[in-house]
Amino acid sequence: MSPTGKDIPPLAPPASTTPVKEQGAINSGDINRLYRQVEGKLESIVDKLLISKMNDNDNILQSVQAMMEKIFIASAMKISANNISQASKLLGINRNTLSKKLKEMQREDV
Repeated sequence: MSPTGKDIPPLAPPASTTPVKEQGAINSGDINRLYRQVEGKLESIVDKLLISKMNDNDNILQSVQAMMEKIFIASAMKISANNISQASKLLGINRNTLSKKLKEMQREDV
């Protein structure tokens, strides 16, 4: 419940009750391969975005960073079944920082 007394829906639907470590843990070699795949795909997308924005004054880097942060937070919340402490550990950020970001994201969605 929010400070105003209104129920705040969870950011992501609860994930299965299977612990995160059991849901598809991958080894470090697979992680490195995934990083390379993401990097390659992002590079292609970024090239297209930058070319399309060549004459705009938008701060595209800031926009994309905000979008990526939302995606990572939503995924961490889903994987952790909306457990803020566990999600913050997945993201490598402080629990209070994640709580603050979740509140900001909920305000933006209103």
